[in-house]
Amino acid sequence: MSDNATAKPATTEHHALVAEINERTGRGLVVTGMADQGETGGAVFVRWPDGHDGVVTRSYDAGLDAMRRTAEVLSMLRGRGLPVPRHELVVQLDNGVVGVVQERLPGTPPHRTDADMINAVLAMNERFAGLLTSRPDVPVPPLHLRHSGPEFPRHETLAGYNDRSRRLLKIIREVGAAPVHEMIGDDLVHTDYTIPNVLVDDSGKITGVVDWNFGVARGDRHFGLIKLRFDLAWARLDPTGGHNGVQQEAIDHLDNYLAATLEPDLLRMYWAHWTLTMLHWTIRAGEPDVIDLHLRLGESRLS
Repeated sequence: MSDNATAKPATTEHHALVAEINERTGRGLVVTGMADQGETGGAVFVRWPDGHDGVVTRSYDAGLDAMRRTAEVLSMLRGRGLPVPRHELVVQLDNGVVGVVQERLPGTPPHRTDADMINAVLAMNERFAGLLTSRPDVPVPPLHLRHSGPEFPRHETLAGYNDRSRRLLKIIREVGAAPVHEMIGDDLVHTDYTIPNVLVDDSGKITGVVDWNFGVARGDRHFGLIKLRFDLAWARLDPTGGHNGVQQEAIDHLDNYLAATLEPDLLRMYWAHWTLTMLHWTIRAGEPDVIDLHLRLGESRLS
């Protein structure tokens, strides 16, 4: 989700989403458009009855309690000067979906992702260090390296695809067999810390870190950077330079940072998790080029 991306007309589906929130809460939100970028299927721009702007998104997996906890944590982080959105309304919708109405932050997603942009993202990530020391109630996400998750990621997805995915699954389970096979730490972790979920001003300064729809997590702040690395590679599949103009120098710069910052075994453990997770989703989506990309990403550090 990207708050101030260029708006386009909202779809019938998104009008229905806002109508459902209004029906359940009586808040009187008015749809004003929809973001043309975002990681969770498009954010809906709305206006409150008092005239201030908001953004509506949906959380499909975290659950109501987790999203209420997320709202509390983001409020705490705002008090510490982090550019995260205030979640003004969290409401249970049908089919386990949670609707979130949040503040619309200034800025737009970057149009170009180069080494300077990566430096800004890394500097913001460093501000996440130790932020959840006082919130042991915020869970550390399990890595599922030994066994499938209850819903995802599923080891069976890799086991049933082809020989390459089965070889990677074997390595992932070997990584999971080590004594240390789960993440630890008290940092704030954004598990979808990708370029479309960062907003910048005209000078390139980060004005917002958005799309917390998987819920805030606790652990090692570097964990989210591996997801960023996978996302940058996916963007480069576009022959025009990828979503948000991802340059190869950005990927190289992030690779150098990860190699210099993380112990090899820790980097391998996080890489195993994101290989498993991203292959679970891409195999299910069925796009051969994207699946092959994630197989190659996994093999690059696990084989």
